[in-house]
Amino acid sequence: MSLTQRKAYFRFRRIGLYHLVWAILAFFTQHAVAASSIDTQASQWVVNHIEQIGKEQGWQSLHLQPTITLFTPPEHLQPCSTALQFSAPLTPALVTRFPLLIQCDAAHASWRVRAQVNVELRLAAVIAARAINPGSVVTAEDIQFAPLTFKPGMRVDVVTQLNDALQMTVKRSVAEGQPLRESFLSTPRLMSRNQPITLVIQQEGLELSTGGIALQNGGKGATIRVKNSSSGRVLSGTIINGQQVLIHAIEKITFRP
Repeated sequence: MSLTQRKAYFRFRRIGLYHLVWAILAFFTQHAVAASSIDTQASQWVVNHIEQIGKEQGWQSLHLQPTITLFTPPEHLQPCSTALQFSAPLTPALVTRFPLLIQCDAAHASWRVRAQVNVELRLAAVIAARAINPGSVVTAEDIQFAPLTFKPGMRVDVVTQLNDALQMTVKRSVAEGQPLRESFLSTPRLMSRNQPITLVIQQEGLELSTGGIALQNGGKGATIRVKNSSSGRVLSGTIINGQQVLIHAIEKITFRP
């Protein structure tokens, strides 16, 4: 092979190699951009929806950092020219870890892929300002706000509004600095068993009342069994306050002279 032929041959090989390198780079760049787009859109969707849940729940000082893990490698997915569609079974208590379905409905590409979302979340929660004993009714001096971090997989089941804890009864010991969880609290008892009460029936714009006896303990809104003192009938009703119970079924009231 002459010198001129060798130069032409190596020149041809260099050009071919350049094209091959650029093709490989273009391939990986295209899929890297596609993967970045999926992750960016998914993260933004997660942030928007958790912030909406936080708004509905009254969460304060909310900060979150989602991590999206696709079950299908991004390089196996065609780039989507339209906005991706997302769906997930989001609930307030389980916003730190949940499955996510991502869907592309573009004309030239149609696919679905599942993903796992892990979220580190921080918000202001109600904590005990001092130790609270079981059976105590929560007062303003017992509680305060403090930032609380939830790692992926942790349930967000803490009280986040001061008013949701005030005047509630604590069912178990709560140490100073410990978050108040919804399961720790119960509605305070307004009515006790064998307590004389007033039975109230509202019907067709009329309100009738008669004396009765509570047969169970209960708080506001609780359904308990009661006895009509006049007829002796046992009924069920809803506690209105510490003295009155609204009867569920229509009761023929018998008044004593």
